[in-house]
Amino acid sequence: MHYITAIMSAFSSSVTSIFGKLSLNVGASALQILFLRFFFSLIISGLFFVLLKKKINIKYLLFFGIFGIVNYGIAAYLFFYGLRFLNPAYATVLFFSNPIFVLIFQKLIYKGNFSVFNLFAVVLSFTGIILSNLAEKSIGGSENLVFGSLLVILAAIFNALFITLVGDKIKKLQLSPFESSFYTFLGVTILYFIILFANKELYSLKPDYYIYGLLLAVFSTLIPLTLNYFSLRKINSTTLSLIMPLEIVFASILSFIFFDEMFNILKVLGFSFVVVAPILERVKIKK
Repeated sequence: MHYITAIMSAFSSSVTSIFGKLSLNVGASALQILFLRFFFSLIISGLFFVLLKKKINIKYLLFFGIFGIVNYGIAAYLFFYGLRFLNPAYATVLFFSNPIFVLIFQKLIYKGNFSVFNLFAVVLSFTGIILSNLAEKSIGGSENLVFGSLLVILAAIFNALFITLVGDKIKKLQLSPFESSFYTFLGVTILYFIILFANKELYSLKPDYYIYGLLLAVFSTLIPLTLNYFSLRKINSTTLSLIMPLEIVFASILSFIFFDEMFNILKVLGFSFVVVAPILERVKIKK
């Protein structure tokens, strides 16, 4: 059963780029759709927070709120803004390079040594990114392909920095996913509200935007978060890391169906390199 929940989590995560691209196509800005995504996520997680009879902890609110802005604020905005110029599956693969950046940050920040296997994983991932980019150009990528790619890679870097700096601290707190999510979404929602208000984008929200915001909140935020939490209770992190690359497969299928995204051998090879690199590294660490 837990393997099924892990696969369902991978599928739910794969629709982030799909719903994100659809929302951008109907005219929503990255700021608007992200505000609605986290606003609805805050409401839903807040309901569970109340049902679980939790009390507001100012220390946790500041901790998750501030670091949530780095991850769900800066990283999410860079991803969605870059998505304007990219095909969904391609954008998903670029962001999937974040485990390699986690590896790099861990070695640099905590003064670890790079093994030959570490270097191989890094080179393999970056080679995959380059091959994917070349393939995207050859099959008619947008004129802003490089700019969009850099934004998504930068999003992966910010996400990796967040994981490196606070990932272990979050695990030690042993909070329920709804409790930590409530604090995180509260901080991020406040941030996006202030920015939207300052940019005068708050008053131009349309009904379609609310629909996609709710879909992203449910299917791309809360469901993967919850399913991952329950999966990790029975499945070790290495096994889960072998299942999560299915996100790339699902995103590719959905992008082909909804956006006619094209694939060739070079693109598939590049995707494969990006996916395999963190898997090999995780298996090696476990051994």
